[in-house]
This record gives sequence, C-alpha cells and structure tokens, in this order.
Amino acid sequence: MNKIIFIDTETGGVNPEKAALIQLSGIIRIDKKDVEKFNFYIKPFENSEVNEKALEVQGRTLEELKTDKYVEEKEVYKQFIKLLDKYIDKYDRTDKFIVAGYNVRFDVDILKAFFQRHGNNFLFSYLDSSMLDPLYSIRLLQIAEVLPVLENNKLETWCKHFGIELKAHDSLEDIEATKKLIGKLISLIRK
Repeated sequence: MNKIIFIDTETGGVNPEKAALIQLSGIIRIDKKDVEKFNFYIKPFENSEVNEKALEVQGRTLEELKTDKYVEEKEVYKQFIKLLDKYIDKYDRTDKFIVAGYNVRFDVDILKAFFQRHGNNFLFSYLDSSMLDPLYSIRLLQIAEVLPVLENNKLETWCKHFGIELKAHDSLEDIEATKKLIGKLISLIRK
C-alpha cells in the first residue's frame, strides 16, 4: 500500500524549536487517491517566536492569531495524532507515510519540535525517513538540462513557470500547488 502525506507548515520564524507553528496543512493520499485534507490554524505557544516579517509574508497579523480561528497547540496536536492514527499503525515498522512537500525537511523539523513539545519523540513512528521533495528533483533536472535555471528555486517561481495557480504562504494552497508541480515533474521524467 502506497501512503503519502503531503504536508506544509507556516511558522512565526525559522528556528524549529522556538518558532510558533501557525498553520499545519496537508493531504493524505493512499494508493493514488486523496483520502483526506486537513488544515489547522494554531495559536502560538507560550514564549514562541512570532516574527512580524514572517507574518507579513503570510498576510497575517498578531491580532488575527488571537482570534477563535486559531486553536491551542495542544488541541491541534491531539487532533493531528488522531488523524495519523486513522491511517498508520505506529507499531508496525512497515506502515509509514512517505512525507511529501516543497523543501519539506524544514516542515519535518517543525513537526518534530511540535511533537517534542507535547512529550512525543516518535514522529517517525508515522513517517518514513525518505521524502518526496520536488525541490531536489528540480535541481537534478536543471543539472541534466531538462529544466532551465530560473531566478530562484522557490515554489512560487516554479509554479509560475509551469502555469500553476498559487496563493503562496497559505500552507494548504502550497500543498495543492506542490502536488501539481510534482505531477508536472513526473510528466517530464516520463518523456
């Protein structure tokens, strides 16, 4: 059985241990079929880093983070674990999600810190250590001269190149665009 979790986060900074996890979104795909989407808005944890520049890039404000749209991190953690448990037997070493996303190593580091804040050191009971990240494929395809070298390798830049609509810095939008980008890259590889 092929299980993929496309995942993206929006944070208050870049340090996984200190940055507030503000939005956690994803799509669960099993055997080439999307079976569930999730999109959590999260209140910053106590003494977390919430950089105003990061919020500005995301189009958010400190005041917005205090609204009812944003849920306490502990509650989101419980809901997220329940979601993972629905699809993965964490005691079965062979039953894991392949994690997918754009520059997804950062998101995995954020998730690892998120789990640890709630006393759980077992994120990889759910996730396989291999990752599906189009950023690495793009670099490889650039070296092979299949793709051009653009001004940068940001998700926004590649979506524009391939004509994929994207409202950047909303994690669910980023995931949808990343899935489409992966599809475009797979098409190139199959040629």
